[in-house]
Amino acid sequence: MLFSQPTQKRIVTAVTLLDHAQLDAMAAGQPGLLLPIVHDFASHGRDQLVTLESTLADNRIEESRGILHQLKGSAGTMGMAQFADICRKCEEQLANNQPPTRLPELASLLQESIDHAIAHLEGPR
Repeated sequence: MLFSQPTQKRIVTAVTLLDHAQLDAMAAGQPGLLLPIVHDFASHGRDQLVTLESTLADNRIEESRGILHQLKGSAGTMGMAQFADICRKCEEQLANNQPPTRLPELASLLQESIDHAIAHLEGPR
């Protein structure tokens, strides 16, 4: 074929678990002040994930999207890049009337992100 279409490769980039620069910027040189906020986000985030399961079970899609949007924003602000990215993908899937396929990953990824953020903020012991 003279005029064949070039094959396109899909490039998948891995999103790091934490954006350390973002976390450090939030800490503004005083990581101890950010630790309680991270702990609050852990508790609130877990509660929101429970609520999310309920809203999805009741087919309350807009409310579910709102929860994912809040989680995405909070996580992104604190540098929890992977968690924020999966929240974004789930939110987009709901917006396109698709089931959020990566939803089962969120609870464990939230905990892993929290654990790493705390370890980063506490520094070497």
